[in-house]
Amino acid sequence: MPELPEVETVRVALGRDLVGKKIKSVHVTNGRVVRRHASVKDFRALAEGRSVRGVARLGKYLVLGLDSGAHLIIHLGMSGQLLRAKGPKDPKPKHTHAVFSLSPASELRFVDPRTFGEMFVSLPPGEDATLEVSKFARLSIGGDGLALRRAVPELAHLGLDPLEDQFGWDRLAVILRSRTTALKAVLTDQDIICGIGNIYSDEILFDAGLRYDRAADSLSTIEIRRLHRAIGEILSEAIKHGGSTLSDEQFVDPDGHPGRFQELHQVYGREGLPCYQCRRPIERVTFHQRSTYYCANCQS
Repeated sequence: MPELPEVETVRVALGRDLVGKKIKSVHVTNGRVVRRHASVKDFRALAEGRSVRGVARLGKYLVLGLDSGAHLIIHLGMSGQLLRAKGPKDPKPKHTHAVFSLSPASELRFVDPRTFGEMFVSLPPGEDATLEVSKFARLSIGGDGLALRRAVPELAHLGLDPLEDQFGWDRLAVILRSRTTALKAVLTDQDIICGIGNIYSDEILFDAGLRYDRAADSLSTIEIRRLHRAIGEILSEAIKHGGSTLSDEQFVDPDGHPGRFQELHQVYGREGLPCYQCRRPIERVTFHQRSTYYCANCQS
């Protein structure tokens, strides 16, 4: 599943191209991708004729601000892609489930072989609406995350975003010291910290020198500071390299280019290969029904 670095890579690319463009029409061939709406017609009515004012991200969600005050929300799911095209004459990839025709002339296509991704238009909350924002998100000391949650009620439950929310190691300590579950479970719980998934939790924990199954509340102050640093550094480095494209080649940017961060993975996908630090073989275990990679020697 595309995680924060992959979605951020897509956001940056679309931000350069979509802002100021008008959605002339939307053609949806699989109603599952707009399943939050009563019908495809309802989705089209909210999106068509609107101009894109901005492209943001929260966790694994893309947030396109529209001139109506509403927001077009896109989640790539496990295999979703957003691909740019010059026009309808460009060949459409298999599993293209939605096409946005834009003005000036171009297209944005939503491709999703496994159809776990989705799109929906979120209407702004009313003036009298009461909105409960995640208690973890409220630990932030700045950034754009809280404003996005308040503008998009469907995303209000999301936990701290490592980039859109500002929080120091002390705020991370508040979270960890309140949880008795395993570190990886905390890092990948979108209601606590949003955007991190299976790949980057393994890379972050290796960089911090911490085992995936350490109880979150067992970390010392020094270990919490190491983890806080690792979260920022690993995610920033992954974004710098365009995210990770694995052997299934599902993730590509809007121009069809794969990411390159997989070439720098320290543990993920490297079972049996020597650890870059100690040369002992990287191990793989199943944790919460997902493969987890770590070095038993380097991670305490």
